[in-house]
Amino acid sequence: MTATKFLCIDDQQDPSVDYLLGNLQRTGRITFTRRTPVGLELQLPIISSFAADAQDEAIGLLLDLRLDVDPDDDGLRVAYRGPTLAQEIRTRMAEGELASFPIVLWSVNRKFRQSYFGDETSHDLFDEVFGKDEEILNEPENVALKLASLASGYVSLRTITEHNALSCLGLPEASSAPIYFVFASEFLEVVKSKAKHEVAHLILRELIAVQGLLITEQMLASRLGVDIAASGDAWSLLKVALEGSEYVGPFHEGWPRWWWYRVEDWWALNNDGRVDLRRLSAVERVERLNSVLGSALVPAEPIEPTYSTKYSTLCVATLRPLDPIDGFRITQRSVRRWHDAAYVSALAALERTNKAAWQLDALERDRFDQLKQARSEEQ
Repeated sequence: MTATKFLCIDDQQDPSVDYLLGNLQRTGRITFTRRTPVGLELQLPIISSFAADAQDEAIGLLLDLRLDVDPDDDGLRVAYRGPTLAQEIRTRMAEGELASFPIVLWSVNRKFRQSYFGDETSHDLFDEVFGKDEEILNEPENVALKLASLASGYVSLRTITEHNALSCLGLPEASSAPIYFVFASEFLEVVKSKAKHEVAHLILRELIAVQGLLITEQMLASRLGVDIAASGDAWSLLKVALEGSEYVGPFHEGWPRWWWYRVEDWWALNNDGRVDLRRLSAVERVERLNSVLGSALVPAEPIEPTYSTKYSTLCVATLRPLDPIDGFRITQRSVRRWHDAAYVSALAALERTNKAAWQLDALERDRFDQLKQARSEEQ
């Protein structure tokens, strides 16, 4: 395995940065060249030289959010922050002066909350954000995998055109499904008219990061009615059976996903096309899967004993299987026609579980208030 090269620009000069980068490098997936920031007139040529030296190799840039805090050895500070530098780089990519590569932001979460999340105009500049004191510190293997996946994904997008765009995602050229057509039309338009990093962001944010055409492993298990942990090796066996449904396009290494329509096709093929998955309880779904695979999958238990097990989604607060009938719809920052609605279970809503992760849809407020009133009268 060849390690992916990243350039790290960070004004922090204490040993903690080297420690964090060392943890990522020890995974064998990433190597870093570390630099402290200099004036833009010098910084941009340094980045251009780094990209030119890499030629066609996968590379990336790791930026600190606040580059203007700590002085260098001469006591000097730069007069710009990470988003300013990222904007300059993205402009040069769009103009063809630089080959496209990922730009990743890292900082301590306190700085994230105060600066990054308060300025949505900078969100389109970065492919991913990581907290130094959270993901980088606690999950170096996962972060390194995602960094390498971002870099290799960008390489694959350098040659994407409107003629090979769908095949790049592993999709057929045509489909009669309306939702597929809506996504394909927008994707092709972005490929045809936008810069490569905008193509990357459409894939990462509007296809991979949301449940819809693609689904996560936890959503896959929910819709099939399976308890992953309790099923052990049987779950791995099922994933092997579903290999033809896996997403293998850009960034798939760091974000495993499955095409839901292909999972449905697999189900129909193995059930003579006569059994609607959505009409079955978790127990019934698992019984059919075990019959097909000769496995010992275990059905997922509901959040509450009275809840339906005709699961089709996840509770965003607990990531446990949920039938929407037992939950409330929540607001979503971006909603495209190929995105699925997101829900929080009634129990999690009442107990305000992981409240920072969700907000009730305004249309659900009256129904939720009625549930709270009914619960208070029962007590």
